[in-house]
Amino acid sequence: MAISFKRHTLDNGLRLLVHEDSTSQLAACNITYNVGSRDEHPDRTGLAHLMEHFMFCGSKHIPDYDTPLQKAGAINNAYTSQDLTQYYIVLPALNLETAFWIESDRMLELAFNQQSLDIQKHVVIEEFKETCLNRPFGNLWSTYTDLAYEKYPYKWMPAGKNPSHIEGVTMDIIRDFHSRYYSPANAVIVVGGPVPFDEVVRGVEKWFGDIPARPKPDKVFPEEPEQSCRKVLRTHGNAPYPMLVKGWKMPPRLHPDFYAYDLLSDLFGNAQASYLYKKFVAKSQLFTDISMTVSGTSGPGLLSIVARPADGTDIEAANAALDDFLYHDFAFGESFSYDLQKLKNYNEARLLKEEVKLENRTALLSVEETLGDAEDLEQALQYYNAVTEEQIRRVWTDSVREERENTLFYLP
Repeated sequence: MAISFKRHTLDNGLRLLVHEDSTSQLAACNITYNVGSRDEHPDRTGLAHLMEHFMFCGSKHIPDYDTPLQKAGAINNAYTSQDLTQYYIVLPALNLETAFWIESDRMLELAFNQQSLDIQKHVVIEEFKETCLNRPFGNLWSTYTDLAYEKYPYKWMPAGKNPSHIEGVTMDIIRDFHSRYYSPANAVIVVGGPVPFDEVVRGVEKWFGDIPARPKPDKVFPEEPEQSCRKVLRTHGNAPYPMLVKGWKMPPRLHPDFYAYDLLSDLFGNAQASYLYKKFVAKSQLFTDISMTVSGTSGPGLLSIVARPADGTDIEAANAALDDFLYHDFAFGESFSYDLQKLKNYNEARLLKEEVKLENRTALLSVEETLGDAEDLEQALQYYNAVTEEQIRRVWTDSVREERENTLFYLP
């Protein structure tokens, strides 16, 4: 997997990556700020997500964010994760400067309008109610992460823990958050399309170069203690049927073992050929669906199983059978090279598919540069192919242990 790019850093610390693609008539502009829900105080969660919404309320010289983009033929959106906030604009390459104009103005001089803040607070609170409270299983994952983490600020999701945290946000709080995190040195801008590198550098220097430099915010998070005791939570939620979620801590995204964990999760829980599906859906029929996932986060991640017990099956009995398999019955054969190679081939196809769209390429570069180093993208396929059976066995033994398990019974 190789996405070509050239790099430039402005004097104020803003990092620019340019991916030239002469086959496209469109240009993509991604700007990612190194701030997510993990940067929030436990008593004031949801702030990064609220800031994302507020960024669309206009800036000093551009009071209506959407109109100039519509005139330029652009589409745009944004998202907030636990680690970062990303904004993107896709538009005809001839109108690329419009994206620079808008993004630079809201980085430098966002319009701190009280009416706009009140509206967005209401929107975010209603979104929380819709997605986390009223939607079936809406708070399943946030309940699970709150159980799994002791101290690390992945205990809550970007939506926040409680709407009251958003209700209490004042203009001074939102202004301070923008000043602290929405600075050139805490951002990465990636531009892709039929645009020469030197031309993009001139445009970015023109629109972003005069934004004053500010120190990077401190990134000091509580250390997550090593888990030595199994944790179990039984809770009732908005759900038409029970769900079982269980998992173990795993290393961060940039750890050398991450690719082994990712392939391990595929071996056990990716589609009908996986070990868990064949054992518990196709054969014993204790579950109607079961999967295993990894969280590719900057901080400590989770290797998790999500499973739906079959109708009429007692969830406690299904969990006991799953535990017996994981901790007592299962053993890797002398060789599982065939299964592992299939998954390496699958990952190669997935990585290549992700490169098809221009905006996907710029988004990947933006995220990778924000959380680590964009050059690592070129090595991703090599890292997957280098994973050995011995490494898979080791990470399984290191992580999948009863005393480190977190189990959530999510009941109707």
